[in-house]
Amino acid sequence: MRFLFAFALCLLSFSTGPLLSSAHAQTAVAVSAQLSQRADDVMRLMRGEPIEAEVFDENFLNAVPPVQFRTLVQQVTAQHGQALAILTIDPRSANSGTIKISFEKSVGTVNIDLEADQPHRISGLFLTGFAAAGGSVDEVLAKIDALPGRQGVLIRDLDSPERETIAALDPDGRYAIASAVKLYILAELDRSIQAGERQWSDVVPLGPKSHPSGITQNWPDRSPVTLHTLATLMISVSDNSATDTLIRVLGRNELAAIVAATGHHNPEDLRPFLMTRQASALKMPVHADRRAKFLTASPAERERLLEGFDDALTLDSLDFRLLTNKPNYIDQLEWFATPSDMLGLLGYLHRYASDEAKALLAINPGMGPDAAQKWDYFGYKGGSEPGVLSYNFLLRSKSGKSYGVSVNWNDADQSLQESELLTLTTRLVNLLAEK
Repeated sequence: MRFLFAFALCLLSFSTGPLLSSAHAQTAVAVSAQLSQRADDVMRLMRGEPIEAEVFDENFLNAVPPVQFRTLVQQVTAQHGQALAILTIDPRSANSGTIKISFEKSVGTVNIDLEADQPHRISGLFLTGFAAAGGSVDEVLAKIDALPGRQGVLIRDLDSPERETIAALDPDGRYAIASAVKLYILAELDRSIQAGERQWSDVVPLGPKSHPSGITQNWPDRSPVTLHTLATLMISVSDNSATDTLIRVLGRNELAAIVAATGHHNPEDLRPFLMTRQASALKMPVHADRRAKFLTASPAERERLLEGFDDALTLDSLDFRLLTNKPNYIDQLEWFATPSDMLGLLGYLHRYASDEAKALLAINPGMGPDAAQKWDYFGYKGGSEPGVLSYNFLLRSKSGKSYGVSVNWNDADQSLQESELLTLTTRLVNLLAEK
C-alpha cells in the first residue's frame, strides 16, 4: 500500500527538492517512452481524471481502490492547489524515476515505478513531499507573517562572534512553545551527565505517567528505564510520560537553573517547570478553582500550590476532547519563550551539548528526509497543540556553517493548519542550506 502510506505521510511532513522552472525538462539520462507516458497519466490523475483502472496494476488497485485514491488526491489538492505541470522527469531506469510536479502553492516530488512488461502500468507511486513556493528567505518570511494569529521567527549564524541574525520576525515576542520545552530538559540532563552527576545508563522507575503523545504511558507502572531511553523517547517521539519522569529525576530547581543559564529573558515564565500531565489537567473544567488560584499566584506561590494540587491532577480527570479540539488556555497554562530565548537555548546546545545529546536531536528531523539530507547535521525538536506550533532546528551545513532556527505560530482563537507552516519552514531550511 505504498501510495496510501505516502499520501498519509505527506499530509504531515514535507520533503523538498529545488524549485524548477522548465516544463518536462529531461536529465542527461534519456526518459523512456513508457515513463514519459505514465508521468502524463499521473498528471491526469492529479487533475481528477478517473483513469485508475487503466494506469494502475492489479496489486495497486487492490491496495488502493479508485474511490480511496481520489479522496487522497482531493486532500492534496485542498492543501497545495491544482496540479499545473510536470517540471522534470528524472529516470532511475526505463521503468522507474522521480517526477517533479508544479502545484499552485508548491512543488511535489513523486517517485514512480512501472511494470517491467507491457503495458507498463504503474505498480508504485510514492509522493514524498513538497517544496513551498518562494524564492528567498524574505519572501517565505512574508508568507509566514501573513498567516492568521501571531508568528515569531529567528534564524542566526551560531558560529559568528556576534551570532549574526539571518532573518527575524517578532524575535522578542512571547510564544507558547508546547513540547519544544523538552529541549531544556535535554540540556539539563546532558549537563548533569557531563558533570558526572549521572550516567546515560542510569536506570530509574518510569513515572509519573502522562497522556500521549508517546508510548510509555502504556508500559507497566514503574518500569525500569535508562535515562538514555527516556531522553530518546522524549526527543524523537515527544513521549510525555518519559518527559515527566525526567522532570521528576532532574528536579525543578535544576531545570530552573538551566532555563536561566541559556539566557531566557524571563525565567519566571517557566516557574514552576510544569509536567505535561499537570499543565493539561489544570486546563480541565473540573480543576477550575485550582486553575484560578494557580494563575493569580506568584511563581513562588505557584510552586507551593502545585505540590498541594498534584495528587488531584490525575490522568482520569482529563477530557481529551478539550485538549485536541481547539486552543485551550494557551496564553496562560503553557511553557513560554521568545524566538530569541529559543536561539539562546539552541546556541547553548551548539556550544555545550555532548555528541550523544546531539545524536538524539538528529533522530527525528520533523520533516521529509530530502530536507535533512541537504545538511551535514540536522537536529530538531518541535512542539504542537491546538493553537500552538513551534519548530526548532540546530543545523550544520555541508560547508561547515552552523545555524539555529526557531519558527513559532500561536493563535488563541483557532486551531492551526500545521501543513502550511511546515511547508514554509521546509522552504526556509532549504534556502538556508543553499547559503
